[in-house]
This record gives sequence, C-alpha cells and structure tokens, in this order.
Amino acid sequence: MEDYDFERWASEEIIRLQSGINLRRPSDYQSLFKYVSLSSETSWKHLYRTLHNSELTGSSALTLNDPFELSPYVFDDLTPNTIAEAVKHVDNARWLSDQEPKPLKEVFPDITPYRKQAMDYLGTVATRYRIIAFCERIDSSLLWAHYANSYQGACLHFLAKGFRWHGRYTLGRVKYSKHRPAYPLSLALALSTPVNGPPIPMNATPLRRAESNQILFFTKAEDWAYEAEARIVYEPKDNDVVKFKEDSLVSIIVGPTGSACWS
Repeated sequence: MEDYDFERWASEEIIRLQSGINLRRPSDYQSLFKYVSLSSETSWKHLYRTLHNSELTGSSALTLNDPFELSPYVFDDLTPNTIAEAVKHVDNARWLSDQEPKPLKEVFPDITPYRKQAMDYLGTVATRYRIIAFCERIDSSLLWAHYANSYQGACLHFLAKGFRWHGRYTLGRVKYSKHRPAYPLSLALALSTPVNGPPIPMNATPLRRAESNQILFFTKAEDWAYEAEARIVYEPKDNDVVKFKEDSLVSIIVGPTGSACWS
C-alpha cells in the first residue's frame, strides 16, 4: 500500500466535520460488494488484475447514469467580493501590495474571464476523475440484473479496511436527494487553474475540494437509494488503478443465491 500522512488526513477530516461538509464513511469491517459483469475480455482482465495485483480500475465519470451526478444546478454568484475570496491566494498581490488598496470593483471590473474560468473547470471535471462503485447489500435482484450481466456475473466481497487512509482518493457513502444539488460558480473558480497557472491551485483547500466532491460525485437521485452505494473517487496520476490490502477481498460470490467460490 502507498504511504499516507495520517495526521494531515485527520486534521482535514476534523475541519470537514466542523463545517458540516463530511462524507459518511464505511467502518473498517463494513462489507462492500462490487458487482462485475464478466461479459467481455476487458472485464476478465480487470478481474485478473484484481486477484493477482490487488488493484481495482475505476470507470470514467463520463459513464455515470444518474441525472444529478456531474450535472448540478450551477448558479452564478460571482461578484467582485466572491471573486476576491476565491482567488485571494493567487491574485491578492494585485491589490494588497498597493499602499492604498483599490476597491474590489476596480480590481475586478470585468467578471467575464472569471466566469469562463469557472465554467471551463466544471466542463473538464468529468474527464479527470474515475469512480469505483460498491454496494452495501448483496440481496438485491435488481443489482444482480443491472451490474452483474443479468445474474451471469459475480460479486466481489471486500472489507472497507482495505481502502482506508489514502490521500489520493476519496471513499464515502453516496447520499440520496429529491432535489438536484446546487453548485456556486465561486467554488468552481476557487478550484480552477488559470492559464499558465500551477497544476493545483493554492486556493483549492481541502474543505473546498470536499464540498465540490460531495456535490458532484456523492449526491444521487433518491430513486437509486436501494443501491446503498459507497464509492471511491480519484484522479488518475501515474496509473489508473487503486490498490487495496490483499486480505480485504474476502470472497467472490456467484449468483444472488450463490455461495462464495473463493476466499
């Protein structure tokens, strides 16, 4: 398993809890079930990598089938004040370095480029992230029909402890809502990178990233609540896989009334 900075993770988690922007996370010994179709050569290759390399490959966020995901109600809250707050770690020298700071309306006379920067960020999110989906239940015929090739596939039974304490991905339970989530443009602006800017914006704080992830990736329409889904969201770097602890894959289940064929 790759190294992680537990103290940093814990500090950021406390901030998220205090702010109310925290994901419900499975406990270490919570069962997580991942349905696999085994209907193509690619799906068999993924299973081989899972069993032999202890790794899972996420699906592109572009394949999501819920109308709420990556399609929030975007509202334009950009004003000189909200722009200043969103980019203060990047552009503050433009007004704080002056002996007599300028009014924000003079610093940001034109909101248009900031609006474009924020919208461009939202437009690229789906291409940047991958998702590994799990369910907390094994007894649903619908899940077997939809995600296991109409009962012809299998289900991998994991314990959540195999995916704990990683800085490069987020593991959490999905929440279900009657209403489409709202996403402010000022949040997108804070997370976006200007042209020729740094790879990760200095103002993309853990709290802002968590808020964005919750809106974009961890909120689904309540019609999907029967899935009881938990998922991993990550941005591929050197490779497109997520490693897990070998002993956290405890069995493979064949069929909704089948038995474990490997453990």
